[in-house]
This record gives sequence, C-alpha cells and structure tokens, in this order.
Amino acid sequence: MATDEDLGSADVPREQVEAEPWFAVWVDGGEWPGQAERRADVVERTGARLGDRVFLAEGATIVCESLDVGDRSYVATGCVLRDRITIGDDCSINPYVVMAGRVRLGDGVRVASFAALYGFNHVFDDPDVPIWQQGLDEQGIAIGDDVWIGTHAVVCDGVTIGAHSVVAAGAVVTADVPPWSVVGGVPARVLSDRRDRSAAGGGGAARGRRAATGVALDRFVERVTSEWPGVLERCRATDDGTPAADGVVADLGAYVDVPGGVRAVRPTCDAIELAAAFGAPEAAGDRGALVSWLQDRQDPATGLFPEPGEPPIGDDPLALSLDAEFRQYGVLSVGYALEALGAAPRHPVRCVADVGADDLIARLDALPWRELAWPAGSWVDFWGTSVHLNRRHFGSDQGLEALFGWLATRVDPFTGMWGAPHRDWGRLMPVNGFYRLTRGTYAQFGEPLLHPEAVVDTVAAHARDNGWFVDRNRSACNVLDVVHPLWLCARQTDHRRAELRDALADTLADTIGRWEPGAGFAFEPGAPAGLQGTEMWLAIVFLLVDLLDGAAGLPWTPKGVHRPSPAGSVHRDLGTTIMATHE
Repeated sequence: MATDEDLGSADVPREQVEAEPWFAVWVDGGEWPGQAERRADVVERTGARLGDRVFLAEGATIVCESLDVGDRSYVATGCVLRDRITIGDDCSINPYVVMAGRVRLGDGVRVASFAALYGFNHVFDDPDVPIWQQGLDEQGIAIGDDVWIGTHAVVCDGVTIGAHSVVAAGAVVTADVPPWSVVGGVPARVLSDRRDRSAAGGGGAARGRRAATGVALDRFVERVTSEWPGVLERCRATDDGTPAADGVVADLGAYVDVPGGVRAVRPTCDAIELAAAFGAPEAAGDRGALVSWLQDRQDPATGLFPEPGEPPIGDDPLALSLDAEFRQYGVLSVGYALEALGAAPRHPVRCVADVGADDLIARLDALPWRELAWPAGSWVDFWGTSVHLNRRHFGSDQGLEALFGWLATRVDPFTGMWGAPHRDWGRLMPVNGFYRLTRGTYAQFGEPLLHPEAVVDTVAAHARDNGWFVDRNRSACNVLDVVHPLWLCARQTDHRRAELRDALADTLADTIGRWEPGAGFAFEPGAPAGLQGTEMWLAIVFLLVDLLDGAAGLPWTPKGVHRPSPAGSVHRDLGTTIMATHE
C-alpha cells in the first residue's frame, strides 16, 4: 500500500490522489507508488485485464466477476464496481460512483461523483411471490464514446447512451439516448442536440446535410414563388380546350384537381387556399363570383356542403358516411375557402347547432375508435369546425364545451391517442385520426394538448415503422398526419425534438426534391401533380421548416384547412366556455 512518504515526491497528498486520480495517471516519471501491487491484487481476484497507466484507488471496492479497463483510465475512492464491467480508454470514474450488473463504457467517458449505473433489474411480475425470490433480468448498459454523465445521475438497465452525449445532474435515464444529445429530467428526455449549439462550423455529417438542405430549400422557394400561379392556371377547368372564365360554371366549379380531371367543389377550394397562402386570393378568380358560388353549395336545412353527385343527405346528416365524406369535409373545405376570401357561409351548420350535450356524447362514444380511428377523428374535425363557423359567424358555441370535456376524459394518457392500433393498418388509424381530431379542436381553438410527450412517442414510432414515408406508404395525408402532430406538440414540449431533427430534415429534403416544374406536387407517388397535392405538400414544407428553423422567411403561410394559427381560443372560467376571436 502506498504511504504518505511514498507519495511525497509528487508533492500531492495521498488522500487527494485517491479522490483525484489524474495526478497519478499523468504523473511524470512513471509508475505511481503502490499501484502495481493494487492492480496485481485486483487481477488475481477478478482476472481483470488492465491497460497502461490504469489507476484503481485503494478506497474503491472492486468485486467484479470480470473487469476490463483501458489505457489511462481511473477509478477513484469510494466507487463500487461489481459484476461485469468494461471501461474504455481515457475514462474517469469519479468518487462514489456505483456500477453493477453488465456495464460497458466507450472511450473518453466521464462519470461524475455519486452517479449510479445498474445493468440489471429485479423481476417483480408475480405479486404473490416476494421480489427477492423472483430473480433478476439483465439487459446491460452501453455507453458510447465521449459521454459525460453528471453527478447523481442514474442509468437504468437496458439503456444505450449514444456517443458524444451529456446526461444532466440528477437525471434518471430509462430509455435510449441518441448520439449528440443533452438529456435531463426524471425520466430523462432529450433537451437539445449538441450539434445545434454552435451557429457556425462543426457538426459533422448531420450539419452538412442540413446545410445542403438549406441551399436546396432556397432554390425550391424561388421556384415555387415563380411557378405557383402557373399551377393554378394549369388546373383551371375547360369545356372546349380554352381556359374557363374567372367565374364558375353551374354547379361544377372553376377548377379540376389535375388537368383532364372532373370538376368538383374541393379543387376550387384548394385553388383559393393556395392563392391565399401567397397573399393573393384574387389569383383564383373573381372574388364575388367565387363567394356566391361557394355559398350556393350549402344546404340551408342542415348547413352541410355536399359534393354534386353524392348520395342524398338522408334522415341523419350527422351519421359517419364513408361514401359521402365530402358533405361533412365540405364544412372544412368550403367554410375555410370562404374565410380565405373574407366571406362566410350563408347559414349556420344547423345539424350541429341543434344537438344537445347528451346526444353529442352518445355520438362520440359510438364512433368506431377501435377499428376506424381515422374516420372517427375526421368526424370530430367536422364537428369542431362546424362549431368554429357557428361561433365566429353566427354567435353560437353550442357543443364546444361538451366536446372538449369528452376529449379530456377519453384520451389514452399512455399514447396520447383517442384510437387503438388497427390489426391491418397498425398505428396509421390512431395517428391519422389524431391529426384530424386535434386539427379541428386543440389546434383550431389554440388549446394545449393533454399528453404531448406521449403523442411524440407514438407518432415517432409510427413514422419509424413506415420509414418516415420516404419509400413506402407515402402520401400527403400520411406525411401531414405525422408532421402536424409533431409541430403541434413542439409548441408545448421539446421532448425528443433534437432526436427527431435529422429525420425531419431528411423528410423536408425528400419532399422539396419532388416538386414537378410548372406542375406542383403529386398527392402520392405515381399520381399526376395537381392542386390538392400542391396545397397539402406546401403546408407540410411550411410545418417542417417551422419545426427545424422557423418559417418566418417563407413567402407563403397556409390558409384554410391547414393554416397554422388558431381560428379562436377557448377560455374556461367557472365552467363557462367563452370564445375569444382571433382575426
């Protein structure tokens, strides 16, 4: 054992070396007195493999089944190392750290005092058997290179911490940490990406990729700004090969979705929203003619907007109908197009305004949340938008308070969803249904989501399962229904924001690369470019840019169905719902 006299030549007290072993690791003149004997004892007892200039404090408890320590690494006094431990080169294990179970550290890892890394867990599944008799489960812990684990942090079994990450003091890490992350909290969540901390230089491949995306985005913005009027003209309806007049024709509309397509209500609304996004709604046609034509689409008795040729509305206009979806979606499409033109529907949506709270709740409960959560969410979107139109233009908020009350009591806190995964479609049904539901409620009225962190986890898992919709299941609906929820959650939480940043940047790069010169975007691969695809994908680009860097510099802001700003807000005061309009 080293004595004070042995250490005197280094002019550092023995107690200080035990607590600050770098004095020993980097001492001039070779071996630190007593360390050869200490290492020999540990090797004899544990069969350890120890690298060059390893320091093992005599005040550390080392009772490992296996131990591997790389060059120039040290274990300070008060530490407890047991079971199966691997430590890379140039690591520092500071005083009173505990590492147990199966733990592997990369090179250059710093573990601050009083941190605990437990690479095993007790089994406690059977409530009738004492926990100590149920055995252990061991997945192990893996720490990448160049990681700093702060004081009093706890890393749990099964966790991998990516290279170059920082774990804040007191954090409890229960899930994998992506490389370059700064995490903190209980349980720990990603707070930031270290590569984003410097505005200039650095950042490796990811930063270079984002820089390349920025250049491509600039070129894309220039092209879209010059070409969007031509996209409108390309889709103006024709009868004999000549462009239609600025007005509209009978009940058929002034636009088709794609050249050669059938005239319909929605393409005209998409054209209005697209022009309005660039601040020029008049580019879609004569305002007076368009307003009059849109208002004529409304059924005065119900307030719905059926598409010509749809089945009759029937006895129950609120029934969920998959073969006549537009008559309810038309509340969104036509209602917002009218607002984009500075106008309003002629009539309230009476079939919504006349429904009492008990009837609404019964209808919500009867929706097919387990099997068809997407259509169920679209029904809520229709209802919320109907209330918005009734409130804003006709002074009625009937059904709003009951709707938000139902939503608050039916949401799954573990997923943030209102629907369950489908046996064939997986998470597609609940995630897409979540987008439609929250678009017409929480987003539309500026209300905070109830479980945003759970939503991020669910949506991210869905996106990962589908390869972020780059090579499979890619459509404007599927991508928007992922991007908008993440964008909406980001207004409340930074949960996993840094982790998802590169995937979102890749989605943006993939999207802007699919613009067809002079034609716009196709709704999905293999389809022709048209108005619906162009309007929706430009909304997606706006949300992605806003998530990544802020969209203030873009020359368009989505209007209508996909507008990012709330149409109104809900304030609850002593059980009373009060609406405050945002013009």
